[in-house]
Amino acid sequence: MRTSAFSAVASQARVAAVVFTALALGACARVPSQSASMQASPAVVVSANQLQLQAFEMGRTLSMIIEQAADSIQLASADPAVRRNALLWKISAIPLVQEAALRNDPHVATVDLLAFTIQLSNYLATGSGRASFGSEQPIAVAAAGDAERAAMALVAGSLASGQLPTNAEANLRKWAAGHPMQGPALRRASILESDWQALGLSDDSFMATVGNVDRTLVNISYRLSYLNETMILEARWNAELSAGEAMRSPRVDSLFGASTATLRAVGTLSDTLPALIDTQREAMMRDIDLERIAMMGDIDRQRVLAFRDLAVQREALQAALSAERAALMAQVGQERVAAFLSADSLAQRSIERSGVMLRQLALEILVAGLVIVAALLGGGYLLINRWRATTA
Repeated sequence: MRTSAFSAVASQARVAAVVFTALALGACARVPSQSASMQASPAVVVSANQLQLQAFEMGRTLSMIIEQAADSIQLASADPAVRRNALLWKISAIPLVQEAALRNDPHVATVDLLAFTIQLSNYLATGSGRASFGSEQPIAVAAAGDAERAAMALVAGSLASGQLPTNAEANLRKWAAGHPMQGPALRRASILESDWQALGLSDDSFMATVGNVDRTLVNISYRLSYLNETMILEARWNAELSAGEAMRSPRVDSLFGASTATLRAVGTLSDTLPALIDTQREAMMRDIDLERIAMMGDIDRQRVLAFRDLAVQREALQAALSAERAALMAQVGQERVAAFLSADSLAQRSIERSGVMLRQLALEILVAGLVIVAALLGGGYLLINRWRATTA
């Protein structure tokens, strides 16, 4: 009966995942190619959608590494305390991995995944979890190292240089050392609580608001996918943990009571899970509405600022044009006065040259007249002499 209930819930989760995936795919057409922190970090060379999918898949990978290591410790150890710690490890760690992978900004998600793996490595190697698994501790330490290398490869693969800057890695490790995991439940501080500038990273820009709305829809689909994949396993692990706690009790009635309570809790979980999913979905949709309202407010403010800047630039342009026009008119006036003066000077010179030419022409006419008169007188003289010669 419990199996059928889990199957029904899983079927509902798959349907919800398909619906929200369709919504997410429709929304992705409007998602900017880069998120806020990615725009503020020029070294990131992949798109926001690609990095979001890689962070989701990395969450799966890290969950699998932790689950396999915990299962190996449970199989290898006969110590009930070690087996309980291994079970509690995967019960606590896998939800933390999924939460880090589902950060709304994919750049933040990848960095938080890396921070989680560094914290986990410190917790198992030198922290409060260094003796949790007895002789099987190296299995957990090796798994944490594999997880850290996988997360580091994800972060490095998203950068143009192919490697996380040395100062950023050093700051991140310093932060992880200052914020260790605590207790069997792996209580941890998130990278979101930190000063990103001090870590050598960046996490803010204006276009974040536009991308957050659509990426939230995609994260709903991914969250439902995680829920579909791990819900039954987590319920079974919690049942095993409760049963183990009951087995540790010296009284038989406590064992039966704990078993009954465990089965009741599993049944309640299977009965209330659809309502829980609906509640989470409604909460997420309310968050989306709030983000949309904030986005429209930001857009309005940016538009007012843009129009104000345009008005200032237009006034400055008009002032510059007026100054240029005044300078041009002054220059034209000066050139016109100079042209008039040049024309007067040219006319004066023309008049003076005309007078000279007229005097020269009159002189030439006078000379020509004298020459003609002289020619006439000479011709008359010759004619008279010839006439006299013929009459004599």
